Amino acid sequence: MPLTPVTVVTPCYNESVFAIRFLESLQASLASLPFAFCVVVVNDRSTDDTSALLRKFRFTAANLSLKILDLKFNVGQQAAIYQGLIYAQTLPCDHFIIMDSDGEDAPTAIPELLQHLDADIVNVVRNKRKESFQFKVCYALYKSVFRMVTGKRMNFGNFCLIRRNVLESAVYNTFSHFAAFLSKQRGTLKYITADREQRIGGQSKMGFKKLFYHAFRSFVEYGEDLLMLFFKSFILIIIALIITVGNVVYQKFVSHTSIQGWFSTMITIQVNLAMTCFGFFVLGILLIHLNNSNSNSKTAIYEVYNDENS
Repeated sequence: MPLTPVTVVTPCYNESVFAIRFLESLQASLASLPFAFCVVVVNDRSTDDTSALLRKFRFTAANLSLKILDLKFNVGQQAAIYQGLIYAQTLPCDHFIIMDSDGEDAPTAIPELLQHLDADIVNVVRNKRKESFQFKVCYALYKSVFRMVTGKRMNFGNFCLIRRNVLESAVYNTFSHFAAFLSKQRGTLKYITADREQRIGGQSKMGFKKLFYHAFRSFVEYGEDLLMLFFKSFILIIIALIITVGNVVYQKFVSHTSIQGWFSTMITIQVNLAMTCFGFFVLGILLIHLNNSNSNSKTAIYEVYNDENS
């Protein structure tokens, strides 16, 4: 009986020998499982010896094969995942695991993931993190703001198991933040919990600035929801403006207690706020329309390398 195929997509940038250690740990966790794994490493135009080391590496387990996607230029982690999904769509497979290659996403969690092949999405919820106190505080603040704005919990990252229908949705619609994109999808959703391991190579390559932009991209996935917040704010400000005008008219012509200059100041502030909110709303609608009009132009920017090329 043939083994069930499962594809593992993992982005990689300047991991050097740590990429090999990750693949070795992956093999240790997957070699005994009754599945045929195709591991797709998306090399995001590494500038060190990562590419050469990956090309020399060979899995020794019979149920694992390796394919390397060498991107033509550096695109960043999320776009590298997207390129991996474009390629994975061409493979004869219905289940796909996405995980980072720096070691934080523990391969030991994969056997539990594979117990839920009936689900459309299985997210790996982050339990304990081996990070600095400052990072943990910022991350907790980000999760609170994300939940307040979107109504969703963002306690998971890229590490997940998805079915082909979800992969095809990701490729068709595109995304700027994969985890946030998954949080919007409908279908059978399950969660498992796993600790975030220590990075094999030590410190993250993403500084505070890149982490901030990465977090910001998660809100981009909820652009329409944010626009509705601006529109609701616009309506509330207009209501407040009407109340202010009514109050000023009453004070000026009925109670004769109006304060000189107060009316013009309040009106100016509220009109400016209203125009700002409405401007953001209109601009956002235009940008979403532009993004949707270009969503079907998918470009593969990789070259495929595997054992058959050698």
